[in-house]
Amino acid sequence: MPEPKPLMTADPISPAPPAQSAQGGRELEWQLAADDLGPVRRWLAAHPALDPLRIDPLPPQRLRDTYLDTADWRVFRSGFALRLREEGERAEATLKSLRSAREDLADRREITEALPQGATELTRLPGPVGSWLRQVLAAQPLRALFTAQTLRERFAVHRGAQAHPAGEIALDETSLLGPSRAVLEHLQRVEVEIRDAEPEALAPLVEALRRSCRLTPACENKFAAGVRAAGLAPPRD
Repeated sequence: MPEPKPLMTADPISPAPPAQSAQGGRELEWQLAADDLGPVRRWLAAHPALDPLRIDPLPPQRLRDTYLDTADWRVFRSGFALRLREEGERAEATLKSLRSAREDLADRREITEALPQGATELTRLPGPVGSWLRQVLAAQPLRALFTAQTLRERFAVHRGAQAHPAGEIALDETSLLGPSRAVLEHLQRVEVEIRDAEPEALAPLVEALRRSCRLTPACENKFAAGVRAAGLAPPRD
């Protein structure tokens, strides 16, 4: 299930990569597109277990993700997307690499730093995201590219008696909004994220979901979809 080839720059910026922290590392997941999430909900309800896996519902989430960059695309040109995620009173900034290290599923570097309550300036964050942004932006201001508002239904995937989830299934209904708050596009996605397992442990579950619910590999991730829907033109090769 290859991830789409990311947009790349003809004039790259090459800072040191952001340092890894306890809140960051790699994102490893399958990204599937759905015309209708109803069949997926029904399949999950009918299959609480898929030996040796157990699927347990989790509380849903309402997420507001704002993607940002400078006018000259400094974050993008460095090989990353910058996302500010807000959930209730909690907020975090994440740098996500644009390239996947694998062809069969999305395998990308992901560095996250929590925002103190009331903080708004990402470049003032004391951790790895703030430090990297100060280096790359060189005082250039960030601007909002687009916003993704998501209602996320979640399911933990446990393997046998394993205490920590082997993975998580997310059913996302996402509205992409432009800077004027106009709705640009709606997306329905199923994401299966690997947490504490090898990909081979969850691959049969993903294949069963694909076959039973007529899911297809997503042809673009949410960042690429938002950039396209907003009519933006980042630098290319």
